[in-house]
Amino acid sequence: MKFGLKIIGFFLAAAISYFLYQSGLGAIPFLVTSVVLFYLGYRLTLSSDNNRTEGRPPK
Repeated sequence: MKFGLKIIGFFLAAAISYFLYQSGLGAIPFLVTSVVLFYLGYRLTLSSDNNRTEGRPPK
């Protein structure tokens, strides 16, 4: 179910981006995409830091 919602969200975002590009507002999808990718990268960095510190023996 989650995967299906992600696919629907992707196509919805692609359609909105297409219409924004056609009306001359192409910078808005780039801005939203950069914020989303920054958030995903930040979350990935935090989770990898947590995994790295869990494997260390206590001092």
